[in-house]
Amino acid sequence: MKITDMTSYIASIPRQRSLNTYYGDIPDTKTITVLVNTDDGITGIGQTLSHAPHYGDTAESIKNNIDNHIKPAILGQDPFDIEHLFEVMYKSIGKSTRYPVTAIEFALWDIKGKALNVPVYNLLGGKCTEGAPLHGLADRLSIDESIAHIEKLSAEGWTWLKSKIGFDVDTDLAWYQAIYEAVGDKVKFQLDGNTGYTLGEAVHALTQMEGIGGIALFEQPVLYLDEMAILTERLESPLQADEAVTSPRSVYEIARSHAAHVLHFKIEKFGGLLQAKRMAAIGEAAGLELSVAPYFDIMAAAAAHFAVSTPNVKWPAGFSDMGDTLLSNPYLPDGQILTPPEKPGLGVDIDEDKMKFYASKWD
Repeated sequence: MKITDMTSYIASIPRQRSLNTYYGDIPDTKTITVLVNTDDGITGIGQTLSHAPHYGDTAESIKNNIDNHIKPAILGQDPFDIEHLFEVMYKSIGKSTRYPVTAIEFALWDIKGKALNVPVYNLLGGKCTEGAPLHGLADRLSIDESIAHIEKLSAEGWTWLKSKIGFDVDTDLAWYQAIYEAVGDKVKFQLDGNTGYTLGEAVHALTQMEGIGGIALFEQPVLYLDEMAILTERLESPLQADEAVTSPRSVYEIARSHAAHVLHFKIEKFGGLLQAKRMAAIGEAAGLELSVAPYFDIMAAAAAHFAVSTPNVKWPAGFSDMGDTLLSNPYLPDGQILTPPEKPGLGVDIDEDKMKFYASKWD
């Protein structure tokens, strides 16, 4: 089997509710979807994200790297040779980024699973967990709006919620104090700082939040690993690394510096499933457990295949609250676990008309 063609699309998918973070207000998500064709008539689908301008590559640069650098490098190659093709793709873009590689790497696993008539998780080691654990997402709103939203999520059965901090210490403390007084111990909170605090601000804010109660996890409140390591010594609650988790080497550095207890995997940053499995193994050797960002659509399916085949994926992450899907049939969680599709490959199918519609709106 040989790769014969590749097509990429940028699409901007609206969120049901704008995401408010330290980085800014995010009303939609820019995604780059790839179709990889073979001479056997099998088409693999893959997807990655652009988080720009907050961090990472722009959507335009991802598409440019796919169309003008990666595509010429892998046309005519065997899509089964994923290890080899990862290196070819990575070198073709000067080893400067892995976001474009991820989309194509997902598509290669999709081709391989379809050709062998097995779900991708069977190619990654087979099932050893139920899937990707999920928490609810409590958007950072005004105090009254947040309380109403959290009460609604609690009534739906969510006992673990993630919300954002890292804006301003006094504002964050007043917000969390009011939230906890309103909802008490009905839910546990994962508070994500998105690197928004200085070390001094983090010590001040997070120790007081622990005193208020209800903390399940703090997520990347500061940027640097030495500052994270200080916090792991100062705080009673577990600390999760997110922005710091980028590569196998980064997991080694986090483990060596004792900078976190939990790792949050955003596979689009790594270059795909092969790298994620390597990183999970390093984490497992160091006693670090994982959560994995499922996002939505093709990325969600890939994350579920990874989670169900990776024993140290034990902590929850949030399923993105998107206003639409690029799939022909929506792929959604069943309760608080995202289980992988059982069809061959990644197990989901693109609605090409809808994808082209959103791509045209981007253009």
